[in-house]
Amino acid sequence: MKIIPRYVLKETIPPFIFGFLFFNFILFIGVLFNLTHLIFVEKAPSLLVGKLLLFSIPAFFDIVIPVSLLFAILLSFGKLSFDGEITALQTSGISFFQTERLILIFIFLLTVISLLFSAYLTPWSNQNYKKIYQEILLEKPTIQIKENTIIDFEGKRIYTSYVDSRTRSMKEVIIYEFLPGRGTKFPQITLSKRGKFEEEKLLLEEVALYRFGNNYRIIQQGKFDSEIIYLKNRASQGILWQKKTTEMNLGEIKKRLEEEKNKGETKNIEKIRELSLDFHSRLSLPLSTVFLALLAIPLGIKIERGEKSISLGISCALIIVYYLLFTAGRALGRGGLLPPLIAMWTPNIIIGSLAIYLNLKLSKR
Repeated sequence: MKIIPRYVLKETIPPFIFGFLFFNFILFIGVLFNLTHLIFVEKAPSLLVGKLLLFSIPAFFDIVIPVSLLFAILLSFGKLSFDGEITALQTSGISFFQTERLILIFIFLLTVISLLFSAYLTPWSNQNYKKIYQEILLEKPTIQIKENTIIDFEGKRIYTSYVDSRTRSMKEVIIYEFLPGRGTKFPQITLSKRGKFEEEKLLLEEVALYRFGNNYRIIQQGKFDSEIIYLKNRASQGILWQKKTTEMNLGEIKKRLEEEKNKGETKNIEKIRELSLDFHSRLSLPLSTVFLALLAIPLGIKIERGEKSISLGISCALIIVYYLLFTAGRALGRGGLLPPLIAMWTPNIIIGSLAIYLNLKLSKR
């Protein structure tokens, strides 16, 4: 009797590996493009870019594991059904649960792995990715400077109409910043015809400076042939960057959530709501693995086709439906129309209920 569950599992593992590699590759194309740009265009250190590559890989596992398992089960059970093996097993008196026993264990293990990545490993990787990217920025500050785009750089807003990443030079530079301790409503604006990065400083030429008072009028202005803006090395000064929720593990999000709740301030409601949504999404998304997999079993049998293209299409369609439900729930939760708990778990409840219904219906055949 152990041969049949092993056979079913053996039919599922190869397509899971194929799906895992395929979906990771699809999601990884954009990352590869950016990393190759860093190496060949920005001349960033290859070792640091290689580290970025390693730390960017786990970011996709939360979604790739359930999609790959969904694809594998659709393909394997569709093939078993198409070949008549499911019918043969049922007519032989073998229960549906006996056929699925090892598959259920496999689903459980992958769900646990997905949960660990979502709760701990992925945020740890995101945090290290950010640190390494900051190291690259210290050596290549023009990487984050984009033409015709306002970017936040060292507490300053910088706009330029042209940037040469090779020479680190810029043209038509606009910088605006709020000076500390002045208490003004308007920023100081600096206009420059040309600019260039050299180590930890920005050299500006043909500079015009304007400062505004609270009465909307210019209170100070000046023109200079050149100006040097020294950029702070925050890493060497030991200044801690505040973690984003994508860089926090599940325990840290829960701790931050409790701290915000203990403040008891009305203005913290939106922050509490956002943290609650992040906390529940960290749990609901990896646990969708088990619900999508259970849904795939009866669907694969009903389709009765063992073709990769059909299984791939159905997998993508189901994931799109799940993602739309997930996004809608998050939007409703963020707007306060649904509690975060209900908003983030509704997709799993819908998919899980449908999976249970179809499996029960199949077991009675």
